[in-house]
Amino acid sequence: MSMKIKEEESIFPILAIDSLTDVMVSANADITLAFELIHPEVFTASDGEIDILSDAYVNAIKTLPVGYIVHKQDWYVEAEYTADFNNPTIKNGNYLAHANEKHFGERPHVVHKCYIYVTRPSMDAKTRSSKNSSLLKRHLVPKEMLQQSTWDAFMDSCAQFEYLLNGSGKIKARRLSPSEILGSEKETGLLDNYRSLSYNDRSLLETETSKDGSLKIGNKWVYMYVISELNDFPPAVTNSITYEPYSSDRYQIPVSTGAVLGIGMPFNHIFNQVIMIEDRGTINKNLVKEIKRHHSFSEWEKGNQVSMAYKDDFLLEMEKNGRVPVKAHFNVMIWANDRETAEAYKSTTASSIANLGFTPRQARHDISTIYWSCIPGNIAEIGVDNLLTSFVDEAVSLLAIETNYNDAGYSPSGIRMTDRFGYPLMVDLYDAPLKKGAIANRNTFIVGPSGSGKSFFTNNMVYYMLTAKMHVSIVDVGHSYKKLCETMGGRYITYSQDDPIAFNPFFFKTLNPSEEDEDALSELLLSLWKTDNERVTNAELTTIRDIVHSYYVFLRAKRLVGEKYYPCFDTFYDYTKVEFPAVFQKNGGREDVEFDLKNFLYVLKPYYDDGQYGFLLNSRKNIDLMDLPFVIYELDNIKDHPVLFPVTTIMIMNTYVRKLFSVKGTIKALIIEEAWKALTKEKFANFLRWASKTVRKHDGSLIVVTQELDDLIGSEVVKDAIINNSDIKILLDQKNYENRFKEIEGLLGLSEKQASIVQSVNRSIDHKRPPYREVCILLKDYAKVYGIEVSPTAYAAFTTRKDEVEEIHRLAKENYHNDMTRATTAWAGGERPGKQQLKVNSI
Repeated sequence: MSMKIKEEESIFPILAIDSLTDVMVSANADITLAFELIHPEVFTASDGEIDILSDAYVNAIKTLPVGYIVHKQDWYVEAEYTADFNNPTIKNGNYLAHANEKHFGERPHVVHKCYIYVTRPSMDAKTRSSKNSSLLKRHLVPKEMLQQSTWDAFMDSCAQFEYLLNGSGKIKARRLSPSEILGSEKETGLLDNYRSLSYNDRSLLETETSKDGSLKIGNKWVYMYVISELNDFPPAVTNSITYEPYSSDRYQIPVSTGAVLGIGMPFNHIFNQVIMIEDRGTINKNLVKEIKRHHSFSEWEKGNQVSMAYKDDFLLEMEKNGRVPVKAHFNVMIWANDRETAEAYKSTTASSIANLGFTPRQARHDISTIYWSCIPGNIAEIGVDNLLTSFVDEAVSLLAIETNYNDAGYSPSGIRMTDRFGYPLMVDLYDAPLKKGAIANRNTFIVGPSGSGKSFFTNNMVYYMLTAKMHVSIVDVGHSYKKLCETMGGRYITYSQDDPIAFNPFFFKTLNPSEEDEDALSELLLSLWKTDNERVTNAELTTIRDIVHSYYVFLRAKRLVGEKYYPCFDTFYDYTKVEFPAVFQKNGGREDVEFDLKNFLYVLKPYYDDGQYGFLLNSRKNIDLMDLPFVIYELDNIKDHPVLFPVTTIMIMNTYVRKLFSVKGTIKALIIEEAWKALTKEKFANFLRWASKTVRKHDGSLIVVTQELDDLIGSEVVKDAIINNSDIKILLDQKNYENRFKEIEGLLGLSEKQASIVQSVNRSIDHKRPPYREVCILLKDYAKVYGIEVSPTAYAAFTTRKDEVEEIHRLAKENYHNDMTRATTAWAGGERPGKQQLKVNSI
């Protein structure tokens, strides 16, 4: 049996909003200013940072006059991801972007919005009972609420409150406008949303209560749990707790205590947190009176003795430590469209409250009046019977102070990933962080043990980089990107005895390289000339730059008179041997002092003409590599060669550096897998240092990928040339290294917070979701964990498992005339070679 409440429109407690001040005025003449808050992202703050957030609230609340009420209201409303196939990011991508968008379509998530209302009641809220709610009766308006001085004082207090919250640097408070509260033609307002328990429903829904303690708002079943009695509290309350699923004995991930009742419950609910400033003198007087009354009956009942001791301690704390007393109330209102689901949410809520050490108490007979009092701007009607006495810092420790990840749903330079709850995001590694000052360069260092999904992640990252029209070159030693190259129409260059990889770093169509191009050639020649630990003098560096510069002057002069010399290492060598000695002597150079020309020519002779490596620097093919958006160099066949492997790698880097200078208006990335180890020898370390510092000036990104912990530890070159010049660090699952992770912490310069976040990767995989893994992205001192989840079609395109790759190629050959796109899609749909073709839903 149910009891209907009289029509809301005639008794709705908010009368008006002042257009000049944005102040809400209630039927009782209570005045309220509303703000929207943005908090730090969940799972990214340390214990200390959570304490700073809590202190910001404590300090802001303490500035408010006695009797003011702070009502913080966190909304968590269920929604589904809406696929947008017309978005440019999807439209401009190939079939994989479309497949990923379809994969995440209708993915459930919770949209969090946080508001805080500062109320100046027209009369002492402690004199009101919930039985005197405006839901049930009207009240007279005190004269002082009509005075300008009252409003001025209120606005001053709110301004200081807002200033202190924003001044923390951790919270962003923004005052709501009348249209945001009341709504507009296009958007629903805050008050409409509360009455409909949604973000977009204008309907005025009928409300009714039932004897079982539920509230019915339209077709929504609503239940509520409250914390409004000290007896409900645990012995101690802290600002933060350890989030056990992501923590270990060594590394803990903290969340605010209130997060358990906030973002930690992924379903429809509103978490109301109410704090009213108390008068120290009044509460002192009242508590002394109550202690005397308890003392009279202390021998009769043990409960009186406990209550008397608590109040004695409270008075002592207030007087001795100057703590600020407050009245407080907390409630969680959950709802669903069907009763069975609402009952399940109710059980989860009760368990969450109990897990924090509180006693869950369901609001039954008073659910409607508490719901009514929590209408934005009406909190003064909460009633003294629903308030407990506490200190401000204890009350604040229950506030929910985290929110969802704030990455954009779409970004032209983003990578499709998910938050830790599975909601799809576009993670921008480059543009947004640079603009915000979170990074100073785009260099990236990726570390992931074998089997951690390192190559899979990199495939996914490269796909979205190419979709964003970036240029990507990859140096690989394991054929990890061959399928991606086929998918994206890149050029795949492999080394073989019959067709070795060859370059021509000297080729410039105009024969007029820029100063930076000449510097790149000079650094290359130095790396080929000098051996380990040999010092390069200023005279030697100057001379090599002179040789390079004068070589192109010579070529241009010869072309003017009709003599053609093909720019390559051979003609450079001939020029250095025949023509340059005269130039050197003319410039005042002394061969036995400033530069050993004979030694230079002798060391570089293997790269000349029919020398052992004469093919390497004289190519007449692959001279267009700088113009291609996607090139992969596969060096697996020479990875153990002591000369060819490092020299070929450094030649690829040189080609990349030239691309930096010649290709404008887009990001140019060079990804070096395990081949980077060859460059850490002192012979090539200077070039590596130079390149890693040069790329940031020309929209470049040097990305180094490795898997072995021992590769990192103890190498000064790694630390100096790679790590110190990489503002972006990406770490995959490091749990196997937990006992040795202190070494990694020191090498990467990780803070305690960052180390804990890294160690939380893959610690609590949700097996109800489609398959995914996690990765931690660090931008300087910031760290955040994302999910790597793609559609089955994208998985088929990115997989590096040998058996799966071979199976897809067989399927292409047998069933699809070597069409890898159709084969990839078919394999993702379940089709296998040698078996009857399955029907595959087109995407």
